Amino acid sequence: MTSDVPLVPGEDAFPLHIFDALGSDPVVFKDRIGGSVMVIEKRPEDGPVTILTSGVSRLATDSGGRIELAVEVVDGQQGAAMVALRIVINEIATNRRVPPVLAPWRNGTPFLNGTEISALLVTPSRWGASFDDIRNEAGEVVGHVRTLRLLTDGEAAVAGERGWDALVAEVGSVDALLDVERGERFGDSAEV
Repeated sequence: MTSDVPLVPGEDAFPLHIFDALGSDPVVFKDRIGGSVMVIEKRPEDGPVTILTSGVSRLATDSGGRIELAVEVVDGQQGAAMVALRIVINEIATNRRVPPVLAPWRNGTPFLNGTEISALLVTPSRWGASFDDIRNEAGEVVGHVRTLRLLTDGEAAVAGERGWDALVAEVGSVDALLDVERGERFGDSAEV
């Protein structure tokens, strides 16, 4: 994403939601993505390290949809979350598209060096509507937090063919999908 992408006027509901989310203090990363998107780390008591954006909602989209992004990772893999965020933010900024929910984006080859991670999937969060829906002071939903999942090609094939819930059931829990250093569980994705 270049720094000359036009931004729409911001709404306080977005940064307030992100900074208050998950009941833990935010740690703001020094560097911004594309010069305008702030990145925040949260460590919720009952969940994994969560990397969130503040500023994606100001990128213009053809649909008018306004979102922020979240990625859950195991501690020490925050760099993987940053790679995923950059990919999706670049897509939003370049093509003015909000990523579709539950539709895998498969790259074909790994985009994280030394891993099998080659796909992204936007899913509902483990926290439900209180996290996923961004509301203004009047209580109206004005946008959403979209959680990105970093998947292997085989995992993306299962999610694409049978759905997110089927993938989670197959691997045992959503936490089994956090470590980006995991191997491919499903072999040849054509067998799914």
